[in-house]
Order: sequence, then structure tokens, then C-alpha cells
Amino acid sequence: MHNLQEFLLTTKTNEYLIAIVFMVIFILFWRMLNAPRRLPIRESVTESFQIIKGIFVHPSHTWVEVAQPNLVNVGMDKFTASVFGSIQKIELPEEGDRIHQGDKVWKVKRGARELVQASPISGRIVEVNKEVVENPKLLNQRNPEESWILKVAPSRLAREARNLLSGQMLERWNQAVKEQLVASLVPTSYPVLQEGGEIKPDLGDELTSEQWEEVAREFFNSYLI
Repeated sequence: MHNLQEFLLTTKTNEYLIAIVFMVIFILFWRMLNAPRRLPIRESVTESFQIIKGIFVHPSHTWVEVAQPNLVNVGMDKFTASVFGSIQKIELPEEGDRIHQGDKVWKVKRGARELVQASPISGRIVEVNKEVVENPKLLNQRNPEESWILKVAPSRLAREARNLLSGQMLERWNQAVKEQLVASLVPTSYPVLQEGGEIKPDLGDELTSEQWEEVAREFFNSYLI
């Protein structure tokens, strides 16, 4: 009789232990299923490539264009080349460096005149346009919106493209910027626009230091970086 009671007690204890262990495992499994899922650090570059096409412009007048599923071209817009004037030097980051949207990406110089521009996108620099580094005036001689300065492997392309201007919104913004520039420089002793209504490509060469300072503060968000 005594042995039977011990047997039943031992059996009962084991059942309780098994039940507790099972309950703990169940709770851990349930928490794992209901835990918030973490998003991957990098987006699907193929998906971004399929969605994002064309030129996307940052308010500091830099642009990004998707060239391949995992590669974008980055450059400056025509407004920059026009109002800055002849570019004598450009300071760029190095290949392999990481850049971040809104942070300094390069500096252009002409005598005492300097302009810092912000990166339109985040990612790792794959290639630097050495031709532009050796001869920065090419950015004035060519269409700057067809002349890349950096090639970048983007890290958050689809997400960051929402912070940029494109399509009809970009067209309206460019028109507003042009009208604002004309209003800020009139009256002047020289025309701001050329025939056809576009900004003179060499306008910056005619600006005084005081006029340039005013233009830089008014139109380039990254001027004081």
C-alpha cells in the first residue's frame, strides 16, 4: 500500500512537470508567432527598379536616376550649373564611402565662391566620375542632368524617393524656382533668362558676390552645411 502511494505520487508529480514544461513551450511558441516582424534593412532592389523610373530631384538641386536594379546615377541639376557659374573645382567623397540622404555629398568652388550640396539618396559610392574631377568645367559645358557625378548602390531607394521631386511636381517646382530667381534678381543690368525662357547657362558668371550670397541662401538648403 505504501509503495502504491509513492508510485501514484511520483506519477502525479511527473505529470505536473510535463504539463508545466508543455505550457512554457506553448507560451514561447505563441509569443514567437505574434512577435512583430522586423523589416529587412535593405529593400528589394529589383522591386525598386521596377517602380522607380526617371529623374528624382532633391531640394538642394541634386538628382538621382536609376540606371540598373542595384545602381543609381547622382548629379547636379541645370539650375546649379547656371547660377553658380564656371566651376573650377569639385570635392567629392571617395569610392566605397557611404552617403546619406540630406547630408553633404560634394562641394563646388570658383575662386572664393563655394557651394555645398546634399545627397539625394543614401547608399555606398561605387564609382566617382574622374573626368569631372579632372575637368569640372564639363559640368557647365554639358547638360548637367545627363552628366553623372557619382554612381551609388542605394540602400533605401523606394523609401527615400518619396522625399524627392519628380514628374509634374518637379516641373511645377522648376517653374516656381525660375520665377523666384527672376524676381530676386530684377532689376539687373543683364537678362536672367535667354530666348525661350530658360535660365542663362552662364548666369552665375555675371552675378556679383552679394547677388550670389543671396541666391545661395534663398535656393540651396544645404548652403550652410
